[in-house]
Amino acid sequence: MTVLPNAPVDVVVVGGGLSGLVAARTVQATGRSVRLIEAATQVGGRMGGQRVPIPAEARTAGCRDPWIDLGGQWVGPTQTRVLALLDRFDIRRFESPHAGETVLFFGDHRCTFAGFFQGFPEGQPPAVPPADWADAMAALERFQALAARLDEGHPHRHPVAAELDRSSFQDWIDANTHTPFAAWYFAYFCRAVGFLGPAEPEEVSLLHVLWGQRTAPQAEHPELELLHGGAGQLPALLAEELGETAVVTGEPVLAVEEDPAAASPFPVTVRSERAAHPCRAVIVAMPPAMVARLHFSPELPADRRELNAAMAMGACAKVLVVYQRPWWRQRRLAGIAIGDRPWVELCADSSDPENGCGVLAAFVVGHRYRRWAALDAAQRRQAVLDDLAAYLGPEALDPLAVVEKDWPTTQFVGGAFAGWMPPGLWSRCGEALRRPHGRVFWAGTEVAERWPGFFDGAVRSGEEAAAAVLARLS
Repeated sequence: MTVLPNAPVDVVVVGGGLSGLVAARTVQATGRSVRLIEAATQVGGRMGGQRVPIPAEARTAGCRDPWIDLGGQWVGPTQTRVLALLDRFDIRRFESPHAGETVLFFGDHRCTFAGFFQGFPEGQPPAVPPADWADAMAALERFQALAARLDEGHPHRHPVAAELDRSSFQDWIDANTHTPFAAWYFAYFCRAVGFLGPAEPEEVSLLHVLWGQRTAPQAEHPELELLHGGAGQLPALLAEELGETAVVTGEPVLAVEEDPAAASPFPVTVRSERAAHPCRAVIVAMPPAMVARLHFSPELPADRRELNAAMAMGACAKVLVVYQRPWWRQRRLAGIAIGDRPWVELCADSSDPENGCGVLAAFVVGHRYRRWAALDAAQRRQAVLDDLAAYLGPEALDPLAVVEKDWPTTQFVGGAFAGWMPPGLWSRCGEALRRPHGRVFWAGTEVAERWPGFFDGAVRSGEEAAAAVLARLS
């Protein structure tokens, strides 16, 4: 196989998700030359979507082909960096639909209530036994007090970090809750929130959960707004701004090689099967689990190698279910449901008012995902619809379309929402998460110190990696 050399550039960015695109554009805006290399055939990473064709008879009722986001979709008011990016491209936002009551299904009991809980409670509490709710709220107060002890930024340098990192979140739940409902309250939170992967509570470090609560709190409403036209439109706009010659897709990178003694002004080479890309510095904008697939010369230090091997991606499938109209609103329901159903623990109304259709986003995560992924396609579809029907009503069984996005089997991504830390990993390897390796710098939502696991974290880490590279080159 002939490997062709490309023209040298100042910076190569490996990974064309949101963070890599932002890093590349930030470098380019200073006048430096940049090349972004993405393994998949299109940019976007965990930020992408598609149009869903609607049958003609549904169109006559006012439902037009909706855009669905297969990956992330929400933004919140304190996520200032991603909001600035959306404003730059004139991407309009609308409030996430929530008028009506939330459904809770726990055990054999279904109730509706004018409130919500995911990390913190809002509005009316659900109709569970008062002692169960009091148990959950007392534990939540202790949890929030513990999280408040952490400083901003990565948590591994805090004086109590090692102690907190030795325990799993499940250890804390067992010690601080006394009712099945309260224990589920925190386990559901662990599986539903972006910075947690999602992970099961026995898998993830208590320190990681507390750090996420400190730096990406649900109390700041990160799911307040949706985007007209979907979040998935943004990567293509960023790639277009970079320019056709600066973006390479369908080219998996194999190795990053630096020769510190090289006389060349371009001492780093990024290699794929097709080409060699000489450059002055590299930004690797990939989840640590995907970085583990690359070869580095000089070899990465032991703590970074361990980090790549142990920071697993979340086990999550997102299922978008499209209806002719948002029928649940006639039942005075918000289209938001949570509970310990066999498959779907959370669903949310994702309908854009400008296309007239009803869209529910349902999430199958953690151990539920692993069981669901073993079913055949018809069984997976029916499992999701049955749970939606139990939550919202029998109309859920008659959709126009059902679209699955199985993130753990998605090539070059390997899971969603993000990577997470098991017990002990922050203490052993936290320093390696941001530390440059020679002229190699790291980006990605997992690297962010604010809003990790969210779009805003991806934007922040891309901007910060670009700033670090530019400082090195200057």
